[in-house]
Amino acid sequence: MTLKQLEYFLEIARLGNVTRAAQSLNISQPPLSLQLKSLEDELGTPLFRRDKRHLEITPAGKLLQERAQAILALLDETTGDIHALSTEKQITLRIATIGSVNNRLLPNLISRFSRDYFYVNFRIIEGRTEHVLEHVTTGNVDFGFVREPFNMSHFRSVLIHDPALTPGQSDHFVAIAQPQFYDAYYEGDSRNTIDIDELKDKPLIIHQRYREMLLGACRKRGFNPYIICENDEIHSSLSWARAGIGIAIAPYTSAILSIDPGLVIRRLTFTAFIPWVRLVWNPFCQLSNEALAFMNMI
Repeated sequence: MTLKQLEYFLEIARLGNVTRAAQSLNISQPPLSLQLKSLEDELGTPLFRRDKRHLEITPAGKLLQERAQAILALLDETTGDIHALSTEKQITLRIATIGSVNNRLLPNLISRFSRDYFYVNFRIIEGRTEHVLEHVTTGNVDFGFVREPFNMSHFRSVLIHDPALTPGQSDHFVAIAQPQFYDAYYEGDSRNTIDIDELKDKPLIIHQRYREMLLGACRKRGFNPYIICENDEIHSSLSWARAGIGIAIAPYTSAILSIDPGLVIRRLTFTAFIPWVRLVWNPFCQLSNEALAFMNMI
């Protein structure tokens, strides 16, 4: 018994006539009659009672009709399900990230990843490091991108090398400001570094996460810094620097988010810590194969 025989049988049963069934199936009548006879011989029972004009289905034929319809319907459903799995598979990667990574690194990473994982969609949540860590802790995202410092004891993490840094180069803090905020700039001082002492009495714009770091570094040199603005977004620091309000202090890989030709960037020489970017994930949450593949690509 073949699927083709079942299809032929159902058409004969529907029309009650071999000749009309052959016309409907677009085949000649003799081969169709042979297929019906072969099916009856295999089953050992007539499927129709015959007269000159009409075929009347037998109880055995009625049973076969019901089962054949169910078999072919299940086959169609199975084919559709398999096709959906192979062509419409969709996975969503949930990623929380700080703004500097979202604006500079993620677009290229996602572009590369999507070449092989075209069925993967992305849900991106942008926020400060503490908010990213909350999403990772609660399992609201698969993984996140944050900047040090943070408590690493609750997470697993790997360092992320920013392409803006040369091989072997570490991220570092910089001062960003209009030229008039740098002593002797207009006298030909073209240094690319600035010492912490030179920040004394200068209006500083800082991210709140780096307040204690800056206070400690300045107090070790015998002065309290003049902090004119403390915020929680690097973009705000850069905007204030562009407006000529003061000197913004930020990690280098964040500062270059918005290079303004009117601003001067100088590397701070102190090294309280390195503001590395890290990819973090919750060791107690199960990661999908796609999430692991994305992480391994970095």
